[in-house]
Amino acid sequence: MTLDTRSGRLRMSVLGAVAFALFASLFARVWFLQVINEQDFVTQAEGNRERTLVELAPRGRILDINDKVLVDNRASIQVTIDKETIITEVNKDERPALFLDLAKEISSTGRLTKVSEIEDAFASDQYGPFAEVPVVGDVTEELQLYLAENSQRFPGVHTRVVTVREYPYGSAAAHLLGYVGALNEDEFEATANKPKNYQINDEIGKSGVELFYEDHLRGTPGTSVIEVDKFANVLDVLEYTPPVAGSDIRLTIDIDLQIMAEQELEAALLAARLEPPETDDDGNLIPFNAPGGAVVLLDPQVGAVRAMASYPTYDPSTFVGGISSEAFLELSDEDGDLPLLNRAIQGEYAPGSTFKPFTAYAALDTGLLGPRGVLDVRAPYNDTGVYFIPTCPDDPSCRFQNAGQKPYGAVDLRRALTVSSDTYFYNLAANFDRLQFDRDSVQQAAKLFGFGAPTGLTLPNENAGYIPTPQGRQARHEANPEAFPFPDWRTGDTIVTSIGQGDVLATPMQMATAYAALANGGDIYAPNLASAVLSPLTGEPSLEFKARRQRSIYYPPEFSDPISDGLLGVTQDENGAVDGGTAWKAFNDINFPHASWLSAGKTGTSEKDGKADFALYVGYGPLPEAEYVGVAVLEEAGFGGNVAAPVIAKLFKAIATDSVEPALTQAERDEQDRIAFEAAQAGLSVEEFVALENPAPSGDRADADGEDAATDASSEAGEG
Repeated sequence: MTLDTRSGRLRMSVLGAVAFALFASLFARVWFLQVINEQDFVTQAEGNRERTLVELAPRGRILDINDKVLVDNRASIQVTIDKETIITEVNKDERPALFLDLAKEISSTGRLTKVSEIEDAFASDQYGPFAEVPVVGDVTEELQLYLAENSQRFPGVHTRVVTVREYPYGSAAAHLLGYVGALNEDEFEATANKPKNYQINDEIGKSGVELFYEDHLRGTPGTSVIEVDKFANVLDVLEYTPPVAGSDIRLTIDIDLQIMAEQELEAALLAARLEPPETDDDGNLIPFNAPGGAVVLLDPQVGAVRAMASYPTYDPSTFVGGISSEAFLELSDEDGDLPLLNRAIQGEYAPGSTFKPFTAYAALDTGLLGPRGVLDVRAPYNDTGVYFIPTCPDDPSCRFQNAGQKPYGAVDLRRALTVSSDTYFYNLAANFDRLQFDRDSVQQAAKLFGFGAPTGLTLPNENAGYIPTPQGRQARHEANPEAFPFPDWRTGDTIVTSIGQGDVLATPMQMATAYAALANGGDIYAPNLASAVLSPLTGEPSLEFKARRQRSIYYPPEFSDPISDGLLGVTQDENGAVDGGTAWKAFNDINFPHASWLSAGKTGTSEKDGKADFALYVGYGPLPEAEYVGVAVLEEAGFGGNVAAPVIAKLFKAIATDSVEPALTQAERDEQDRIAFEAAQAGLSVEEFVALENPAPSGDRADADGEDAATDASSEAGEG
């Protein structure tokens, strides 16, 4: 056999082996596709024919204690753009014209929309490439129909009906109610395993009750599994699970009191701005800017919040359907007045003289002060208006004084609270150090009453305030020696702490819970803002929130009597209104019913460098079993007795005399404003205008005429 013959056979053998391998591989693949992977293709084919649609459930409503609806739901027609359609069917160069055309059509219906808003929504990373991006809500049915009829002109533009939040009382209680908005990426990840099936772009509570009770308020979405053809036409509904509405939340808030608290707070701040500027020690004029404040009304017996006002406020309906980044920045700009800040639980203020009862408690509890204490609680202290620390009488830094250096003469604990003698409490504070008591006795008492820690209110983002201590001073210095250059705690620090100044900070809610313990005999409650969760099916409570007592403080009569008497004197001790109670004038000027509804309280005026004084008042009543604690804090507004005390006095008087005005909804207020405006335009009184606008029915006039005729006929018959 020749060499060529052998070589040819070898090549044929190799080619045959290669061909066999190729055919074997082909047959194996066919067998795999037809037999092994058949079920996968069946499943994929079914998936192409089936679609799962999610049907959102309405959120639960939010009600006040009397079941008045504070937050409701309503239907809204929303314009959306389909990102996938826009990307695949509309050329980049054509999109600006499309968006401009859409903005013009929407704006022509009265819903002003900018092209930039549509472009920003389309470009937002918040929405995925296949999302229906909301552009604007609350458009008219006419626009909805127009866009449907001109779908070729507006590719990718759709409308849908969604459920949005509605606020019958407008901006009332905005801070405590909160608002909802679309989930961001972090929130979407956090809700991934939640049983209520969150989808990207769903709404979620962002603040207030909406956030804290999100798990109850959110409904359970429904699902529909539908069969469609290749043109996406629905052929059949294969499976349907209906949505379940969220649960209603019944709050402890009384909307009538809430609105009155908001109105009195705003009125007091606006009035303060009209006062002439005060002059500081250097002759500089300091204006009363009065930028904001807060009011809290609390039931001290159970810790239920009855009203919680913060000013300035905002309109939660601004967030319905989404809010522009510019509008949100305006609301949250730190250089502004921060209308989104809930000053009742996030505003941290030096409590000033409202802190003095807790310094008194520290002195009584340690034995520094008492019938058998180092200092006799009944013994008078000579208040000359100035106090010198005994260990350094010649050092200017050891000199402290009353406001205006006013002397009060002989004062015991009761009178020191009534007239707000600073030097009396300076003396107590200095003696904690001088007589070798615990240097932080005042701080221990303050923390016992809840200062320096969140109250546990059922709302998110509550601030803790701050109680300075020797240990805290040292820690701050070590962490940031430039900002806190002095590590040592001195007697002067205890002195300024004793009157709620220095580094002491408290929220209005903390002040309310602390005074609630004074009013109820020593019980510290975590405040409740909700009373029950209501079943969406029956409307009956499915969950009730009971009072949450955190601890009971030792508060025997030998402690409570002098403190309570001193606080009662603040509102009741007339004494010629010269050296009497610091809030006597505020309560007397409105003819408060002293005999039937006694209240006690404490004024406070705290100082802040370069700004006007902050005004504070905390009170409780009626005595002896107080039902309300009231707190008012007004920033840069003046003295507590002049500015803050009247706010609480007016609220207490309205409660005592059952004269709190029923709250009007926003629609009712708008109607009142319309009538007043049109009556003024017509030169008529409101009563005259209403009579003209709503004349008596003709039948009523006929009946009246008939009665007159019958009377005349009867008279004539009698005379005949």
